[in-house]
Amino acid sequence: MIGRPIASLIPLDRRHQEVQMLDRIRCGQRVDHYETVRKSRDDRLVDVSLSVSPLKNSAGEVIGASKIARDITQRKKAGIALAERTLQLALAERSALVGSVAYDADNEKMEISEGYAAIHGFPPGIAEIMRNEWRANVHPDDVVRLEELRDRVFRSRCSEYSVDYRIVRPGGEVRWIDARMFVSYRDDGHPQRVVGINIDVSERKRAEEQERTLRAELDHRVKNVLATVSAMAAHTRYASRSMDDFVATLDNRILSMASTHELLSNCRWRGVPLRELVRRELAPYASNNNASIKGPETILGVEAAQAIAMVLHELTTNAAKYGALSNGEGRISVRWHCTANGARPAALAIEWLETGGPRVVAPGNSGYGRRVITEIVPYELGGTAHLSFPPEGVHCRLDVPAKWLAPPSRSGRIRLLI
Repeated sequence: MIGRPIASLIPLDRRHQEVQMLDRIRCGQRVDHYETVRKSRDDRLVDVSLSVSPLKNSAGEVIGASKIARDITQRKKAGIALAERTLQLALAERSALVGSVAYDADNEKMEISEGYAAIHGFPPGIAEIMRNEWRANVHPDDVVRLEELRDRVFRSRCSEYSVDYRIVRPGGEVRWIDARMFVSYRDDGHPQRVVGINIDVSERKRAEEQERTLRAELDHRVKNVLATVSAMAAHTRYASRSMDDFVATLDNRILSMASTHELLSNCRWRGVPLRELVRRELAPYASNNNASIKGPETILGVEAAQAIAMVLHELTTNAAKYGALSNGEGRISVRWHCTANGARPAALAIEWLETGGPRVVAPGNSGYGRRVITEIVPYELGGTAHLSFPPEGVHCRLDVPAKWLAPPSRSGRIRLLI
């Protein structure tokens, strides 16, 4: 059977390569391991490696060529698969913020993966660095600790160790790294090879720090609440006419505190809208006919919200018992605005005005409620409080420094999660 012509085994787009090889052969040059594509007998494309040697006569003239073709299809496929896996690994490392590293303990030339380079801020594509280049990026406060740990590991011939440390990336960003390393040793116990991975755990570290801060803040707030309740109970008992009066008054004050804490929680402890704070305190007694609330959108910081809520509760309770909310004919007006004070940030002025209630007679003594109204804003917030008792109705003005006002959200409002 006559075989197919050699030329028919060469794809059209590869024939120029054959011409180039023939030109080299005619010049007496050898072609070694030239990778190209040929057709098989069933017209499949096959990756091949060609080695072509010129054949010469006794006069040294090229009279032919010897060609060896090797099928490298499987090797090419394996190479492509390996390249794809390498790319997938690099993408996975970048996504998971993980990188691998290996180095000889003697020469300390570190072989690093793409993920490692990305985590530490080395230029893309770099595959080798010296260990002193890595050390230069370690946070100054962690360098000695890391070197001492490695020395102890080598002396004790530990096969693995792990450590958290900080790096300073180009530009000054500080990141936390969790390093997990494995060490091999020669027969004489000298460290030979160190291999490991680095994981960027900055987000975990930030979350842990935030959790510690929140726990400390919670402890502080719980202690403050318990101290406030304790003082409140003592003063309420002293001013109460009977046990029933004591229980009812203390219960209402604690419920007011709980309502404020609920509101703060709903606002994620970022601040409370003053309007909502006033509305909640007046809600059990107010209607469209006996209460007016007016003022610009204002967000109180956490400390200011707690203090002002206590003042509003005492004013509301007094109005319900003796003032404008006690006879069905009176009216409460709560207004607030920001007051300019030269170059200083504008402070908040809150005014409480009662009208239409029973004729007011100034009390002869100062009870717990009155002390809360007049003392808590100056003591807790460094502001001022003026309480007066004109015959037509109680009047109170609170001035709160601007530093106790929380910045509004981007939308201008804090969303209540209720």
